[in-house]
Amino acid sequence: MNRYNLSKRLLKVANLVEPAAFLADIGCDHGFLAIALVKSGKIKKAFCSDINEGPLKRAGEHIKEYCLEDKISTCLSDGLLTIKDKYDEYPFDTAVICGMGGLMGVKIIHEADEFFRRMNVFYIQLQSDLELVRIYLKKCGYDILFEDMVLEDGKYYTVLKVKNSFMSEESLSFMSFDDVPAVLKEIYEKATTEECLDLKYPYYDGMDKKTYESFLLFLINKYETIKSYLPDDSDRLPVINKELQIMNDAYDRFKELK
Repeated sequence: MNRYNLSKRLLKVANLVEPAAFLADIGCDHGFLAIALVKSGKIKKAFCSDINEGPLKRAGEHIKEYCLEDKISTCLSDGLLTIKDKYDEYPFDTAVICGMGGLMGVKIIHEADEFFRRMNVFYIQLQSDLELVRIYLKKCGYDILFEDMVLEDGKYYTVLKVKNSFMSEESLSFMSFDDVPAVLKEIYEKATTEECLDLKYPYYDGMDKKTYESFLLFLINKYETIKSYLPDDSDRLPVINKELQIMNDAYDRFKELK
């Protein structure tokens, strides 16, 4: 599958994707992920969207190069907003959201909630604020089935496999998205150290253990270094100490599971 020039992080996503009939590749960039999934036979048909004209044009060129115009379509769109009211025309049963910030990914899910509710499963690889993403999914009745990690060019990427559970503790689905980030941040700030453990560093059976362990050790070293440069009366120390506590608890738990 990697002959389609997939990066390590996109290859991780591709390997996790289960067979499906119709995939939405949101933030498709060059289109190679959808191309690889269709050519492999995992996906029968795909829809590629991107908010930027340049990447979408390249995706269209690559789709034509592989003679897949009849199986992969493209659309200039902010998430799925362009086709938001066309649910019957686009019966997606899976999706991938990759390569953007965490709150941008949440916004895409929030604004096309009807699409994601009816999917069998979808996959997200977001690059920041994953604790807020996890809170959002839980509060809105989505289950995270599995997570895995990959290291590429010195940066760690996490992939989440998600499905609709039809149950929620306190749904945020009916809020305006403008209000959602503040609510998520408030929930995290009020979370106990124990609650933060699974919001920031969950461990799933089957994860890449070597990558997960190196990720935790990298962060612990980073925060210990930051702490060593701070004066004793720094107002940043409580935050740093809380984060270190969470990281060390995650690492202790991991060692017990090894």
